[in-house]
Amino acid sequence: MDLMETALLVGMAGVLLGYLLVVRAGFRREFIWGVINLVPVVSLAFVLLHWRQARFGFLLSILGLLVAAGALYGGADARVERELTRMGYTVEVPMPVQRPADTPIPNEEQVRRMEEEAGQQLDDTVQDGALGQARPRSPLGSFRAEDRAPPVERAWRDAFEEELPQLVGEYVRLVTSPGGTMREGTLAGVTSASVFLKQVMRHGTVGFEYRLRDVESMSVWDVEGAGPRIPEPEAGGGDEQPVAAGGDA
Repeated sequence: MDLMETALLVGMAGVLLGYLLVVRAGFRREFIWGVINLVPVVSLAFVLLHWRQARFGFLLSILGLLVAAGALYGGADARVERELTRMGYTVEVPMPVQRPADTPIPNEEQVRRMEEEAGQQLDDTVQDGALGQARPRSPLGSFRAEDRAPPVERAWRDAFEEELPQLVGEYVRLVTSPGGTMREGTLAGVTSASVFLKQVMRHGTVGFEYRLRDVESMSVWDVEGAGPRIPEPEAGGGDEQPVAAGGDA
């Protein structure tokens, strides 16, 4: 459970507790007011008429409502939708404002299919890297100037389907049809029919699948002047028989 999901639970608990305090204040005032306060909207009449008795519960509910709304804006609505879908209810939590995370991403259908196969949400990616153990600084006199290698010049070059397995981990660019859409990312894997790119989105790194038949051209960000990394064919197999030189035997 992440921070937004915890905040959603805390906010909803605050709303419920505040409402119960308003109902309790109504019963302490008069029994009929307690019955009236059991209806959430009608209970606002008691809050307006008996503010001193109802103010604490009402303000607690408002505070909880703000916390829950902030959690939903922060992304907790996705967890709510997934849990309801798992229970058999297809519900989309409407948001009154446009969020950066609501921007449509390419190949969304492939992402959702990969999420179902992986059993987790890919656009909530945990950032890599962890804090290491603190180490004392080296003495000032221990630093020595070292010769740095000259920077490597890189440029785009055409990539070929035969060398794709050798380019895993490299940054590539695909032009896909229809429309000649350009996609860039780190080549994560290759199959006989598809390539998989890791692209950096707002929430982290997301994997996308592109079919080779839809790829019009491919380029790789490689060392300038480098040639294709097509593996050389193996030497003659063991089943081949040597051919004797000369005429007919």
